[in-house]
Amino acid sequence: MTKWDRLFEPYLQYLKEERQLSVHTLDAYRRDLTAFIQYAKKEDLQEPAQLAPHHVQYYIGTLRQEGKAASTVQRHRAALHSFFQYIVKEGELAVNPALAIELPKPSKKEPMLLSVEQVEQLLAEPDPESVQGMRDRAMLETLYGTGVRISELIQMNIEDVHLQLGFVRLELNRKERIVPLGQEAIEALQLYLQHGRPEYARHAEVDSELRETASHGQALFLNSRGQRITRQGFWKLLKKHAEVLSLPASLTPHTLRQSFAAHMLQNGADVRAVQEMLGHADPATTQRYAISPKKLSMKEVYTQAHPRARKST
Repeated sequence: MTKWDRLFEPYLQYLKEERQLSVHTLDAYRRDLTAFIQYAKKEDLQEPAQLAPHHVQYYIGTLRQEGKAASTVQRHRAALHSFFQYIVKEGELAVNPALAIELPKPSKKEPMLLSVEQVEQLLAEPDPESVQGMRDRAMLETLYGTGVRISELIQMNIEDVHLQLGFVRLELNRKERIVPLGQEAIEALQLYLQHGRPEYARHAEVDSELRETASHGQALFLNSRGQRITRQGFWKLLKKHAEVLSLPASLTPHTLRQSFAAHMLQNGADVRAVQEMLGHADPATTQRYAISPKKLSMKEVYTQAHPRARKST
């Protein structure tokens, strides 16, 4: 085991426990740093003390030559900078060799959005008479109705959803937030919880291990085996319904989150209220979608601005 290896796992633990990074971000750091450590070993750099700025510069250059997107190269550079800074604090490096690397900021793409009409078509596509249709519509309504991240959607438990009060409770990196639920989402969830989820849960009853998995924390959305649905599982169902409607192939779960923000702001919602619902740390992130001068309470914002806050007549 090299010194790289001895520093790598403690660093990831530090990111998880001290910086409380999400699982998705941790996975990205692990992949990026593993690739760099493999490069370092190939160059016979067995420990950080042998590293010089030109090694890092060369490595970043190879990423560009491989045709990596500017955002991907920037992410690699950020991962290396953070890792080396940690190693400096551990006394294994005198200076962070990534400090000298300057990269152009990646150009910001316009967010992909669906129109209100496209969203309504998508939410109406699942068959409300089938168990799968009940689940799919409940998930789509909840995703668009709250603007949550896909990771937050699949991690929802039954106790997080308060249908009578009309809100969901979310927690990310130990930070809690409350997001209103519209009437359409409430009714879709009620139907799923009464008639859809019990059918999915039965699939887990024949296997004690599966039963324990399904009931752990009372996962809200289940797959055909009675287990918590995965990110990949939701991607598949989203793509299936989108293809039926000939919606853009580039549609992702994040598209619905972005559309939630844009539609709210276009209907007069206050930027900071939408920022709070989305869980954005920086209001500038939310302001990408629109700008509104109105000042309303979060519940007023939601009721007035979300296209599906009230039941259609």
